[in-house]
Amino acid sequence: MLKRLFGNYLVEKKIITQEQLNSLLPVPKDATAEVETIVTILKMMPASAVKEILAAIDKNTSRFGDIAIEKGYLSDDRLDTILTYQSNAFMSFCQVLLNKRILQIEHINPLLDEYQQKGGFTELQMSALIHDDFEQCVDIFVPLKSAELKMLALTLIQTLRRLIDEDVYLEKAYLARSFQLDKYACQAIVGDMHLRIYLSAPEDGLLGIANYFSGDTYEVVDNDALDNIGEFINCVSGLFATNLSYENVSVDMNSPEYSSLAGPYLSNEKLYVIPINANGYSFKAVFEVYE
Repeated sequence: MLKRLFGNYLVEKKIITQEQLNSLLPVPKDATAEVETIVTILKMMPASAVKEILAAIDKNTSRFGDIAIEKGYLSDDRLDTILTYQSNAFMSFCQVLLNKRILQIEHINPLLDEYQQKGGFTELQMSALIHDDFEQCVDIFVPLKSAELKMLALTLIQTLRRLIDEDVYLEKAYLARSFQLDKYACQAIVGDMHLRIYLSAPEDGLLGIANYFSGDTYEVVDNDALDNIGEFINCVSGLFATNLSYENVSVDMNSPEYSSLAGPYLSNEKLYVIPINANGYSFKAVFEVYE
């Protein structure tokens, strides 16, 4: 998730363009981070030491990690730990930025520190984002108290990540007492829990799901596209119901509903609104909870 969030920050800073960012993501599966990139992001070596070694070595004949061990900056055990991060999604993204000379290695941490301050993230939260601790990442943006609703949010975002866009990202969720739906699809969950799950967006925002969930392609969000969205919600609901069954909570799902016109005005003491971005589109998930 941090790849897209930090990438958006670089666009905001005019370091890269939106088109450049879109071309960099998703990061190729075989992309790996160099040792110097990992130790820089994890702050395991002083920036001056990283710069000193990089200036002195010939990468064709020497390896950064070996020189760092020789100079006493790293131990063998610590290097082994560092190597486990080579396929880390965010570090691989940073490596791509370095390889393309969009950033220099000394720029990474100052920019990360700026992003952390702007987002108001704690050190633990930044660590979760960098380490791609997905459950903690979702909890940062969707801090729900209910264990069941946390499970629903996590199931939704995991399914989006797996089936729709691996670089899906969130904005801060919020609790509302009223909400005007735009074009939407929804499904009611009944039984030991009673709630409705909505996905809604103005104009064609839901194409971010509809055009990636099946083999169909839609030019606009019409009833066929929304039927597709309803099937996606049904998939999420089914996974959620299965997870609840392990906790001895029994629920069933009504048939999905949808509307290509402006949806109803919701009024409820418990409306949880989650802004989501995927495939260049923005939409909202809304959990309407009944007592």
